Amino acid sequence: MRRMLPAFIVLAAFVALAGCRSLNSISDADVAGTPTVYAKVVNAPNPLFMGHWRRIPPAEINKPWIFDYSLVKKGDKYAVYYFYDSRKKNSFAGWADFTLDGDTMTSGVDGVMFKVKGGEVIMFYPGRSDEYKMQKVD
Repeated sequence: MRRMLPAFIVLAAFVALAGCRSLNSISDADVAGTPTVYAKVVNAPNPLFMGHWRRIPPAEINKPWIFDYSLVKKGDKYAVYYFYDSRKKNSFAGWADFTLDGDTMTSGVDGVMFKVKGGEVIMFYPGRSDEYKMQKVD
């Protein structure tokens, strides 16, 4: 049994690291490069939108989709690195078409809308009235 302990520790560390990648769906390297798509800016975005945000998984949904975005400013332009994963077959990861309008950000990829409401970033999925809180990752 003692001879198996080092192998078990290495295996546990590998599993933990693999799990962390799924939690960090947007890496620093993803947003470090030059964006391939820039956001359309109607009005400058609320500064609260800046950085990496993740939707808090709703407790009432079994295996909820993962939604993350990272809003960055490159020079005088804004760009959004967007990630979503249905954990089935639908997913997207990359620089995405977004429209920024003050307290609202709208995805051109799937129509998801993010709003600043009461000092928080809230996500709205098209066709649903539910509000989903976002959590700052960085």
